[in-house]
Amino acid sequence: MSDEDDSARYLLDAPDDEPDDVLVLLDRLEELVGVGRRLPFGGRVMVEEEEFLGLLDEIRAAVPREIRQAQRVVEERSDIITAAQQEAAKILDTARNQAEYIISQQGLLNEARQRSEEMLRHVEQEQRRSMGQIDEYALKQIAQVEEAVQDGLNQVMDALRETAANLERAKRHVGQ
Repeated sequence: MSDEDDSARYLLDAPDDEPDDVLVLLDRLEELVGVGRRLPFGGRVMVEEEEFLGLLDEIRAAVPREIRQAQRVVEERSDIITAAQQEAAKILDTARNQAEYIISQQGLLNEARQRSEEMLRHVEQEQRRSMGQIDEYALKQIAQVEEAVQDGLNQVMDALRETAANLERAKRHVGQ
């Protein structure tokens, strides 16, 4: 066994306690190609098919994990929105109660109306601001996950195309 084979096996024998996310697995795939045997003419690399396919299986298993994480972010966003709506409803109730008290106790209908409208405007502004921040955060998180998954898939597809081309050339070479 050569030093390159030992290096490739080391790259593929990652400890089980490490989280295998898509990017780590893609890095391992890239390293496998980096330590593969270079073929003369054309800059092609030969890698162990079994090791390559094993990494692809791990990547396929990791992608759904990434999607589940994105779904958790979306669920957390929904929980935050619900909590913000509940808080806004409490504030609105408090504002209405205060307005009713001022009207009934002091007879200052105009003042109560102005204060309650001002409170309502403030609450609505706060709610819009909070919702915008929550949406922005959730969209950023989802975009990052989407980008990571797309990058991983692109790298896998490139590697698959290159491997298929290498296999086809090898078949033609063997057939000659």
